[in-house]
Order: sequence, then structure tokens, then C-alpha cells
Amino acid sequence: MKFAMMFAIALASTAALAGRYQVISQHPHDVQDLAKYVKTVSQNGRLWIVEGNNIPASVMKHLRPLTGKEKSFTHITHNKLGAHPLISATTQKLSESLIRDYVSKLAGYKTRLAGSEENRKATDDVEKNLNELGYATKQICYTTGVCSIIADKKGLVSPEKVLMVEAHIDSVGKDFAGADDNASGTAVLLDMARVLSSYQNKKSIRFFVTNGEEGGLLGAEHYAKSLRSSGAIKQLELVINMDMVGWNSNGIVELETNPEYESLAKWFAELATTYTTLKNKITLGAWGSDHVPFLKAGIPALLTIELWDTKTPCYHKACDKPEGLNYGYATEIGKLNVAAIMTKDLE
Repeated sequence: MKFAMMFAIALASTAALAGRYQVISQHPHDVQDLAKYVKTVSQNGRLWIVEGNNIPASVMKHLRPLTGKEKSFTHITHNKLGAHPLISATTQKLSESLIRDYVSKLAGYKTRLAGSEENRKATDDVEKNLNELGYATKQICYTTGVCSIIADKKGLVSPEKVLMVEAHIDSVGKDFAGADDNASGTAVLLDMARVLSSYQNKKSIRFFVTNGEEGGLLGAEHYAKSLRSSGAIKQLELVINMDMVGWNSNGIVELETNPEYESLAKWFAELATTYTTLKNKITLGAWGSDHVPFLKAGIPALLTIELWDTKTPCYHKACDKPEGLNYGYATEIGKLNVAAIMTKDLE
């Protein structure tokens, strides 16, 4: 192809993207603001594309210009991996009833809003739980009194290689709510920690209970920055984020990462077919949760989340209560993520 023709095609592609954006905040009040200035081009899973002109800066902060690499699709899997007996046996140890109990306890705090006394109590209780499971724990605070939890289980062969699972403990602050967002993710993290506490891991396993996610990924940004400063960010081989894993009626898990990690998302889809009953939706174009700071730092990171097309109708509302969740579905997501950690560990 001649250079002039290639240049013309590139210009045409750029022109097609001009004025089109990916929505990177879907908080209800942000969506209300967006509706005044943009129109929807397409909406598929968490990939929501809009177009508009003369958009004010206050609204533009919720948008990101398209690169042309964003997409959302179902990956056709063939169960090619072959189940590992130890991984299969370990995933079966996850407990739907314990996950339910963890969610009920976390939603039982009046509020888990970052900075509140109840948030601090919830953080202390979760750290105590992880410590009792045998993990080496500590709290790291991005501001006075608002802390995330690090819980480490040192690898027996390659302790310098770290596989990390994260979920945020804070809520938007509605009273006795935040069950799906994100008591569900924290609950599955705790049960994964229980199941993996007796596993003889070669690499180090880290559970990261983040805080301040609802305020702008504050705890995750703070921790990623500290790891970059120390150089320890290079130790992370994989980051798995769980945010809103409890509302579902169709058995589909959304696997979100950035386009450069498409193969990672497809690998997760294959793991889901191998070890769980889950179907998949892959979305490339990450936004809005605690995997994003690690992706920005060049770390393979992926969000497991309920299918966004059918997400909870109680998103960021007072009705986000424990009784509305599908705990069997949340357990299947836990199985997927245990399988991912163990597969990477056994490489």
C-alpha cells in the first residue's frame, strides 16, 4: 500500500473517532450530567461510547477520547486448558454460606463511607480476620484514619513474585447498604484468603483490601504510587480486582482490562469455562475501579464484575442490601479467581 493511501486511511480513521468518547464514570449523578451534552453511539457491557461537541470541562472529566482499540465481546471458549486436579479441588472449598455471612456483616455497619468511624471498624475487623488466617497484615493509610489492608502469604520458592487480589471495602455511605458495592467483592476476597491459607504457594500471594475507591480510587492510587516509588511494583505479576460480584441472573461475568491485555482476558474466559459455570463478556477499555492504577503502572490487571448490562438496579442506592444478591454467582467468581491465582502460581 502506498504511503499516501495509508496516510489517507489513518486520517479517515482519526476523523471517525473525533468527538467520540468512552464514558468512564457511571455514577447516577454523573450520568444525569452527561445526558445534557452527549448522545449514545453504542453501549455494550461496560463499554459505553458517546459523541458530542462543546462539552464543558465538568462533564469532560467523565469521558475519555476513543483510541479505536476499545471493544466488548463474548470470547468463544473451548475448554482448551484442561483442569488441574489440585485447582479443581481447591475451588470447591469456597463457601457460598460464608460469603453470604461476610456480606451481611459488612452491610451491617451503618456506613462504610471512607473516613467514617464505622469504616475504620470494618477495616480493623477485616484485618483481624486475615491475620487469624495466618496472613502477615498491615494497614497503609492514604490520609489520616483512612487505611487499606495488605495481607501477605510469602511464597516458598519465588517470594519476590507477587500475585495480588484486591477489593474495596468502602461504600458510598448509604445506611446499612453497599452489599453488592462492594461488600460482595470483599466477602469473596475473604473466602479466597481462607481457602488459599493452607495452599503451599510457590509465589507470594497478596490480598489488598482497598479503601477510598468511591472517592476516586484513592487507596489503590496511593498504594500503586508507593510501589512505583520503591520499585516493588515490578514484583506484581498479576492483579485481580473484584468489584460488584453479587448481582446476576444470567451467569455472565464481565472481564475488563485494557486492549494490550486482551490475551489475559481471553485466558480468564478459558479458566471460567474450565473451572466454573460462568459465561464471559470481555471489555477492553478499563475505567472506574481499583485495577486502573495498576494498569497505568504497566501491570497485567483485570476486573471481574457482574455483567454491566444487567447490573444491580440498586447501584449506589440505599436498597443495595444483602438479601438481593446471588451468592452462588459470587462463589463462581471466587472459583475463577482462585483458579487464576493457582494456575499462575503453578507455572
